[in-house]
Amino acid sequence: MSVTAERPVPDAGSSPSWRARAADLAELGRTTRVGQLARATLVALLLVVLTGVLALVAALRTGAAADDVVTRSGPLTASAQELYRALSDADTSAGQGFLLGADEPAALRLRYQTDLAAAGRALAVLGSASTGTGADATAVTTLAQGIPAYTGLVETARAVDRQGLTYGSAYLREASSFLRTDLLPAAQQIYDLQSAALADAQDGVEGGVWAVLALVAGIAALVALRRLHRRIAHTTRRRRTPGVVLAGGALALLVVWGVLALGLSALSTATARDDGTAPNRELVAARFAVLQSRSDEILTLVARSTGGSYEQDYVRRSIVLYGWQGLLDRARTAAGDGAVADDATTAQDAGRRGIVVHELVRTLDVSGQYDQAVALALSAGADGGQGAVTEVLDALDRGVAGTADTTARSASTARAATVLLPLGVVVLTLVAAGGLVAGVWPRLQEYR
Repeated sequence: MSVTAERPVPDAGSSPSWRARAADLAELGRTTRVGQLARATLVALLLVVLTGVLALVAALRTGAAADDVVTRSGPLTASAQELYRALSDADTSAGQGFLLGADEPAALRLRYQTDLAAAGRALAVLGSASTGTGADATAVTTLAQGIPAYTGLVETARAVDRQGLTYGSAYLREASSFLRTDLLPAAQQIYDLQSAALADAQDGVEGGVWAVLALVAGIAALVALRRLHRRIAHTTRRRRTPGVVLAGGALALLVVWGVLALGLSALSTATARDDGTAPNRELVAARFAVLQSRSDEILTLVARSTGGSYEQDYVRRSIVLYGWQGLLDRARTAAGDGAVADDATTAQDAGRRGIVVHELVRTLDVSGQYDQAVALALSAGADGGQGAVTEVLDALDRGVAGTADTTARSASTARAATVLLPLGVVVLTLVAAGGLVAGVWPRLQEYR
């Protein structure tokens, strides 16, 4: 006699487990028309929502990066440029005033004071934006403490020189050395940090992977809606399902709007980088080098027989500026054709003429004609040292202003392109999802 094991019979009062329910629903989705329609609708709805979420993330990230370029990283980079320029120009003005002694014109003294005031304003802006920790905070502290010390040394040099004492030049050289070894490197560090932040923000404006994912999801959702609409038309003999058509139209509008807005934003950012930031960086570096080489030239005269190191610095910076593949060559290449490239060429030609004047100044100085050398170096005429430097700086200032304007204008266009996109994404996603549900629900009810 054999005994057969009986399968346990579930209690009639018990409810099936969630796994059993899931299996039943999956079976209905595979084997029945209503199940297949519901499954297709669910897939389309999930893709619509996914498209909306990804597009919203891309729009918010792009908008935030564009806003950062316009309101934070761009202006802070300009402030860092102004800080370095003002300190360098103040050092040059202090040296020129020392050479002139009691004959220092009021305009030159005013320029020195104006430069210090501009440096103070730029430092205040940068200090207020500093996090309080890190390299930028350290550099800001160095400058905040160092600028008063520098100005104190300069004033001491002036006072000693006005008394007819010979060691006033030592104080001026000490002031210039302090500025070169402590203050300008700190200013350069701040500029480098702000330039890097600007580059990162510009990268963010281009949308990146989120924009690509949103586009892929949007195309997949449109395909799913198209297939759903055809399924409904095939099974119900209805040529149009208004709700699904509305969902497809809203989603298509979302995709087109997103592509145009993010594409315009990315294109504007590329213009800002290629026609603005890239040549601007080279022109700013050239302007820094011109100011420092002019300071070297003045300090060579101030130091007289002990100024050999300043002369060596002048030669080195001149090669970096005006030589083959130097800063101005690179600036002209980065600018392409146009006014900025012309400005770089003008600066390069004027700088090379300035080198000729410098050589004549050095010849007069070493031959014992010191007063004539100083007069030629400080002459503002077309054939004078100051005149050549002024022409170089004027051309560079025009180029820097032009490229900065291009960067700011393109950044504003990039921000304007995405300002309404987040709201549009939310509204169109809700319309697409609502239209899909409203269009399919009556069709599902027909199977009851």
